[in-house]
Amino acid sequence: MGFEHKISKLARSLTGFNGATSITIGMIDLDVHSPPVVYSQTFMVIDEVSPYNGILGRPWISKIEAITSTLHQKICYPIPGGGIGQINSDQAMARRCTTQGLKKSKQLQFTPVIQAANETGSAPSRQANPKGKGVAASL
Repeated sequence: MGFEHKISKLARSLTGFNGATSITIGMIDLDVHSPPVVYSQTFMVIDEVSPYNGILGRPWISKIEAITSTLHQKICYPIPGGGIGQINSDQAMARRCTTQGLKKSKQLQFTPVIQAANETGSAPSRQANPKGKGVAASL
């Protein structure tokens, strides 16, 4: 993308949505355009295949003073000088991102807790939840 010279080198551990851990290359500040509002946002840069170009979370939502609606799949934010800006979801793109993320997570292998306990020779201990609901299991 031509921004390599703007990346501040900083290696950190980052855990993805699928539980996999990656090491970051660094961090970069980029402008995020939500017409007509433009805000600078810091992104962590990784050298991995991802269905996402960037992930914006609560700090960004708070910075633009937005209100989110999962029911309506929208983000609304005030525009300086009056008015309301709006970002609508793209269901087709969301499905493609989810499908790609699931394909990548299937490549990872997870060992169930019960199976791991049997392999080590110790069975998980079970005790009642202090509030009297459910069962807590520990190895």
